[in-house]
Amino acid sequence: MVVSFSDCTDAVLVRYARTGSDEAFNALVRRWERKIYTHLAHLTARPDEALDLCQEVFITAYTRLGQLRDPERFRPWLFQIAHNTAYSHFRQRHELGPDRNEGAQLSGPSTVRLGDGMLLEQPETKLLVEKLLAALALEQREAILLKVYGGFKFEQIAEIQNCPLSTVKTRVYSGLEQLRRLLEK
Repeated sequence: MVVSFSDCTDAVLVRYARTGSDEAFNALVRRWERKIYTHLAHLTARPDEALDLCQEVFITAYTRLGQLRDPERFRPWLFQIAHNTAYSHFRQRHELGPDRNEGAQLSGPSTVRLGDGMLLEQPETKLLVEKLLAALALEQREAILLKVYGGFKFEQIAEIQNCPLSTVKTRVYSGLEQLRRLLEK
């Protein structure tokens, strides 16, 4: 029987990969490597390091695939591995300060309308958002990135960041409030 892995859900691919199908795991890597890399690049602000960390994330995922209890939860599980990998990297390099990510590259909306009616185009928007996000604490920045750019629910972010739901909500809402205040300046 020939299976087209590109049409399978993550859960189906996980099940095939658990039975030893490298092709199924490779399909998961192809599906998620860009998003994991982008997330890590946002956190580290170092594309070369993010690439190395991304590879580490998928090696870890491959070796721990049997520990994933619910194959339907592959996406948050994979981002949790990325979170843990990045934070381990930061601890090793003693880089858990809030200003460490100057220059992180983000992709977002093509224009932003400011309160005074001024409209910023894509390059200006990216620079502004990058600068403002760099002013946030790492945990706040990551929670906002996961919510806004990753599309995760609060419960999933709590799982990824290994913290209570109330903490995630506080990180996101207070972070967005800080961004608003910084934008007004």
